Amino acid sequence: MKLFEVKIFHILTVVLLTSEATLRPIESDRYHNYDSLTQLLHEYATAYPHITQLFSVGQSVENRELWVMRITDNPDMQEPGEPMFKYVANMHGNEAVGREIVIYLIQYLCDSYGRDDRISGLVNSTDIYIMPSMNPDGFERAIIGDCGGVTGRNNANNVDLNRDFPDQFDAQPRSRPRQLETEALINWITSNSFVLSANLHGGALVANYPYDNTASHLNNGSYSRSPDDDIFRELALVYSRSHSTMHLGRGCPQYSESFPNGITNGAQWYDVPGGMQDYNYLHSNCFEVTFELSCCKYPQVDNLPTEWNNNREALIAFIEQVHRGVSGFVTDINGQPIPNATIQVHGIDHTVKSASFGDYWRLLVAGTYTLTVTADGYEPRTVSGVIVTNSTGTMINFTLHREPTHQDNFSHHSNEELKEFLQSYATSYSSITRLYSIGKSVEGIDLWVMEISDNPGIHELGEPEFKYIANMHGNEVTGRETLLLLIQYLCENYGGVTNVTQLIDNTRIHIMPTMNPDGYSKAHEGDKSGYVGRSNANNADLNRDFPDRLNRNKKSRQPETKAVIKWLKEYPFVLSANLHNGALVANYPYDSTDSRSARPPSAYSRSPDDDIFQQVSLAYSMAHPRMHLGHQCPGESFVNGITNGADWYVVVGGMQDYNYVETNCFEITIEQGCQKFPRASQLPKIWQENRDALLVYIQEVHRGVKGFVMNSEGVPVSNATIKVLDRNHDISTTKQGEYWRLLVPGDYQLLVSAPGYNPLLKNVTVSSGNAVQINFTLSANSSHPHDLQSQGVTTNATISHVKNFTENRTDQSQSKVTTTGGQSVAPSSTSSHLQIQTTVITADNVHKISNTPSDNTAGTNHKPTTKEPADSKITSNKKSLDTLNIKKHRFLVGYITVMSVILTAGLVLIVFLVVQLRNGSTRPSDKGFHRVPTGEDTYHNHMELRSMPRQSHPLLGQNAPVSSGEEEI
Repeated sequence: MKLFEVKIFHILTVVLLTSEATLRPIESDRYHNYDSLTQLLHEYATAYPHITQLFSVGQSVENRELWVMRITDNPDMQEPGEPMFKYVANMHGNEAVGREIVIYLIQYLCDSYGRDDRISGLVNSTDIYIMPSMNPDGFERAIIGDCGGVTGRNNANNVDLNRDFPDQFDAQPRSRPRQLETEALINWITSNSFVLSANLHGGALVANYPYDNTASHLNNGSYSRSPDDDIFRELALVYSRSHSTMHLGRGCPQYSESFPNGITNGAQWYDVPGGMQDYNYLHSNCFEVTFELSCCKYPQVDNLPTEWNNNREALIAFIEQVHRGVSGFVTDINGQPIPNATIQVHGIDHTVKSASFGDYWRLLVAGTYTLTVTADGYEPRTVSGVIVTNSTGTMINFTLHREPTHQDNFSHHSNEELKEFLQSYATSYSSITRLYSIGKSVEGIDLWVMEISDNPGIHELGEPEFKYIANMHGNEVTGRETLLLLIQYLCENYGGVTNVTQLIDNTRIHIMPTMNPDGYSKAHEGDKSGYVGRSNANNADLNRDFPDRLNRNKKSRQPETKAVIKWLKEYPFVLSANLHNGALVANYPYDSTDSRSARPPSAYSRSPDDDIFQQVSLAYSMAHPRMHLGHQCPGESFVNGITNGADWYVVVGGMQDYNYVETNCFEITIEQGCQKFPRASQLPKIWQENRDALLVYIQEVHRGVKGFVMNSEGVPVSNATIKVLDRNHDISTTKQGEYWRLLVPGDYQLLVSAPGYNPLLKNVTVSSGNAVQINFTLSANSSHPHDLQSQGVTTNATISHVKNFTENRTDQSQSKVTTTGGQSVAPSSTSSHLQIQTTVITADNVHKISNTPSDNTAGTNHKPTTKEPADSKITSNKKSLDTLNIKKHRFLVGYITVMSVILTAGLVLIVFLVVQLRNGSTRPSDKGFHRVPTGEDTYHNHMELRSMPRQSHPLLGQNAPVSSGEEEI
């Protein structure tokens, strides 16, 4: 295991201490400033060389060392199978209790080794690392006796180090670089396979576990659950229950706080963006918890012995937890270690990696589990029935067999070789693949697409469709080869690797390795930044050939462009990526600006869905080992490895903007490397860097909200408009009434409308997990004059009405109606047939709605309305309202005329009957008049209606009842 180590100090200084027996105790009558701490650590490293190693992981802003004391039985080596543990204290410089008690802990471990069986066993079996101060500069400024202040909290640059780590929910560009202390900890964390850790703070009395924040960054009260919430709770409880008073849950009197059992979820307490504990869990193998040790941040010296006594047992008990769960080795059939293998626990969406000796550790609560191990070049191995107890750890070793080698695939494939490759895999894996062409290039070469799905050739209801396109520029070839390798990987691991199997079972994946085969045939290997082969055979740049959102590139389209446009409208794609070369960055819309200049300057061009585009871009960037670092190609820098397209440079007529503006599909552009046509020898590394990112990005198609739109008879409503209020981008339903709407976590209002139906509004909460399923049942309108949608009026007026209604509904106190979601709303004062339903649902698992075969395509994938120029919208709405007023007038005139005719006919009929009765004639003949139904007739007619077959829908099942619970306002 590689130990990140800036400095290892081999102590040669002669000190007064000559043996363990004469070692003086640490002074408990004073705090240790930087100089005295440094001296003390050197003394212990000298006195206990057989179990200690002192080193620094970096320096503070003011050049103080970030000391770490390593304590283990073989400090000069890394022992296979021995887990790594760490304590980090004094991150906030004025929170001093943790700093002092870990100094005491160092003494306690050293003095007790060889004398206390428990401590000796712990040191012999654990690689322990203790950092007394992460913020030595802040500590030097802090004030003793300051219980609630902030002096010394931040580092020398006045930055809170516990808000300075990369955050999973924050994609905004940073206004400042990361601090030296933060960078040092990031390097240390990611370069070692730590298993368990704790971050020691002060100012409260509680054990705090991930996650520390949410996407909405609410101040408090929002529980943010990690995939390993159960083990984090148990780890926090171990410390709390071993602490003298923390487990009582009383908190600190000055803050009126209480914590059941002395533990809390971080975000539920208060939001901490950029915290260290979440970074450990998300970016390494390490599970970290934060311990708040004292109500006073920097208490008087005479409190220190009490604090040590309160925490000593808890500190030891928590280190022992590093041995729980499952551990073992991953090796090949010859017993050679396999580092960087992925260990997946079924049902928990979080993996760990094996270390340099093939050793791994996976913390788990007691239970029975199934584990799958995967590694590049090896067949996956799954073991079921793994029993974990709370008493001792369980050891499970994995032996992996090498996959059949495909060395020829790590080469550049000519167009003919590419075709043969695709045909071979389509034949060998026909149960999950379908090879088809969407058209031909200028020179007549097929534009091949490989579909990968558990039911190829069939659109399954509720299953989203995803696509990758590569080699749009013929000389940018990395995407072309990585997509061929992705096809191979997906096919060969289906049924063996859990995440691959689930991805294929729940997603219809379309992969186009080359959009520009003509250009590729002209390009040459080794081209770093040239243009030969970039354009198609007509010398047209295909990424400038799509219709622009402002109609600035009106021209005849190339055959390749036409084929892709037709393809986009035939399949209900939800998410896509276009793979390029020449940089290392994930680029998102808009690519163009509103400028009509011939050479518009670069500027951030924000789409209505800028937040979700940043989220999916970060998904790829953060899964790539180098892209997220942002400084990979000469002369370029991208924060977190992502960029807005137009903020980088302007592209008019690009494919990603066309996808977003003209279809339901969200697309980004991924630049996979600095060289456009790298040598074949570089392909193995390129594939290894991009494989996980390609898989992670596909999974993003399952975010946000999804569902079905039906009428009250259960019949799908096609081409219905799904509008997210306050977000100017709509999508439409498929022929089967399906929709998928990508959204970041948060609260939204969804308005669904369709011609002939009353619009329906629902409140929806989207979580960070898989897509929330929300179905809509629309009721048919009766062409009422106030039904704006049925009269063809633009939906802006309807949305305005919805907003006004929802803002004012809480002020209404009369005639309230409780909706399905439990929210009270007042009836509308107008006669518009708008329906409102409140729905709050947590994320559910992605699952199949039905396996019922349907047409090969799921209906057109185009926008529900034609876009209008921005300067014509007001005029258009005014004309629409004028038309509505005319229609109202005509309706009233027609209504009066019809009613007059009916009344006249009625009077004539009455006169005729009176005359007939006076003349003594019999009752009218049945031939001339329909008999009035009796009660018995009414009963039979009602039973006939009830027995009529009702419409069925795959979502509801055969003869499903009409959905109720939606209130008309």
